[in-house]
Amino acid sequence: MILLDTGPIVALCDPRDRLHGVALADLERLSRRAFVTCAQVLSECCFHLPHPAQRERLRRFLTAFSVGAHAPEDEIGLRGEIFDWLARYAEHCPDWADAHLAVLSGLERRYKVWTYDREFRTIWRRPNGSRIPLAVRG
Repeated sequence: MILLDTGPIVALCDPRDRLHGVALADLERLSRRAFVTCAQVLSECCFHLPHPAQRERLRRFLTAFSVGAHAPEDEIGLRGEIFDWLARYAEHCPDWADAHLAVLSGLERRYKVWTYDREFRTIWRRPNGSRIPLAVRG
């Protein structure tokens, strides 16, 4: 199962994005896997995709690939762990969405995170200290 971060989604929905071609190639390789994301990531996507045409591409992507939503009620139970993770990596200024993905990857061992953020490869770890499994190599 692939846990989607903001970067790949934005790149897929904005043909002018510098990673658009890379994201399309990665999507081709990953399209047989199930995708899931969270509300925090979708909020960031809408911030980075402000135009109606971009948001329509976002809607079509989510629908065409049956992107599942990680249960929002889980966030309340995870809030403390997310804040702990944010404090652990405070000097790197992670945002809530990145923290949420890191914590989720530790809870759901089957998740691989699709991100283009290098911190997921180089710095950030699951709450237990293990590497965050990635769906694509940077």
